[in-house]
Amino acid sequence: MRGLRERLGRHTRLVVVLLGVIGIASVIGLLAVAGIVDGGGGVGPAAAADTGNAPAGTQTQFVFLAGQHTNFCSLQQGAVLGYPDDQPIQGSCCNAMDMAKYQHQVDGLKPYGNIAEIPADPYNIRAGLAKTLLGYERNIALSGTDKVTFDAAMQMTTDKGPCCCHCWRWNTTEGLDKRLVTVRHMGAAEVARITDLVNGCGGPMDSPASSSTRLTKP
Repeated sequence: MRGLRERLGRHTRLVVVLLGVIGIASVIGLLAVAGIVDGGGGVGPAAAADTGNAPAGTQTQFVFLAGQHTNFCSLQQGAVLGYPDDQPIQGSCCNAMDMAKYQHQVDGLKPYGNIAEIPADPYNIRAGLAKTLLGYERNIALSGTDKVTFDAAMQMTTDKGPCCCHCWRWNTTEGLDKRLVTVRHMGAAEVARITDLVNGCGGPMDSPASSSTRLTKP
């Protein structure tokens, strides 16, 4: 009788363990369906969307960034210089973000991924990078053929300049363009293309932000 009770006890504990494992697996499966974790137990798109850490150019990141407003038209370089380096400046400033344009910009910037001063996502920029670009804008003086190249590039951009208005992005983009001309030795056409790709004004493809209704800080 004692041996029977011991065997039954072991079997009961085994059943409890198995039920526990099955329960955990079921919970993970439900979370995966909801998008909170992936099949391997990692963070899935829904959780990533809460923090803005989804890959650039994805639908998840687009939805997140479209709801952010730390990038706005009246933001000036003086304020950005006071931000902590790790503070993100996110969202579009002049117009609502457009998914097709967002993906076009991110895809177009991928070949420049090895150039540290070019942002990978124009709607998600760390203040530290912005400060670096502002430093280029202040400290790089253009002359001779470099100035000719820079001026020609500005006339080729959609907004006919670094940005549509004299906000913090005008200054950062001008700094970037100066760097690309003087240090990276890029031609006017390529500088103009990059200027359009890093534009954070939002709106549909090939639409100058200067002709659109601008968004102010909410």
